[in-house]
Amino acid sequence: MPPTPRKKSKGPTPSSARKRKAPTSPAAAAAAAPRRPPSRLEFRAPVDGAWYDARVAVQRGALRVMYEQFLEELDEWYDPARLASAGDVAALRARFRARSAPLDDARCRDLRAGAPLCVSCGLDGDDLKFYDAVLESVLPAAHETVNGEERCACRFAVRWTDGPRAGSREEVGVERVCCVQPSPLQDPVLAEFLDGVTKLLDVADDKGNVASTQAIGSTAAAAEGGLPVDAPPGFHR
Repeated sequence: MPPTPRKKSKGPTPSSARKRKAPTSPAAAAAAAPRRPPSRLEFRAPVDGAWYDARVAVQRGALRVMYEQFLEELDEWYDPARLASAGDVAALRARFRARSAPLDDARCRDLRAGAPLCVSCGLDGDDLKFYDAVLESVLPAAHETVNGEERCACRFAVRWTDGPRAGSREEVGVERVCCVQPSPLQDPVLAEFLDGVTKLLDVADDKGNVASTQAIGSTAAAAEGGLPVDAPPGFHR
């Protein structure tokens, strides 16, 4: 995504809130473990429908979605016992996709009308979120060269398909545009969790007792110690 921060916490940050651990100085960074690679996932948050960089892990039987650059308190927890149907699993799977790539300044003319984009949307205050849009046209302009690097000055006419401006049109600069990746999502942790829940549902269907799915999921979570005490109860936050 563009270098502009994609995520801002909603409301004041409690002094006791836990943040992701990160080196606080170059010296600390050098002494720390190798840096994690960039997130390869985007997650569409239930609370606002915006896309965020995220990581996933299975902890104590539940799927934990960890927003990059956000407090741990905002993590989403998905208990397999609450995924009661194939539709629930499909809906959760649809909230993930491969991380959208920032539009390269030198590749702007490669875009074609109808291309799916993920575009930053400035809201009240300093809040900045990313929502889906469709490219309608490119308004070309002469590029500049700054410090040996090509800088795109084109404008992009987009139509919002999601978010608070859905259905409206806007012209944006290259710094706000990311390209939705056509490649399928490949995350082994997420795939194993969702495929595992699907198998449990198949077993429950074969027995003709959907309630057994909840029992299986609860047993699996309990076998690993149950959900963490700080996890929100239920399906998700």
